[in-house]
Amino acid sequence: MYGFISGITDTDNISYCPKCGEVISRYRADGTADCSSCGYHFGVVECEDSEEAADEI
Repeated sequence: MYGFISGITDTDNISYCPKCGEVISRYRADGTADCSSCGYHFGVVECEDSEEAADEI
């Protein structure tokens, strides 16, 4: 499934690599992180629960 997610990523929510599980120690100024083990570059976007979202399911 492919889609578009929009939001702001924050390094406060990044502790481990979602690909290999390594502890993250390299963060970028844009709110993303790099895994020093596998090289994966990623960000985390939070989703808020809302009544509208629950109605769409």
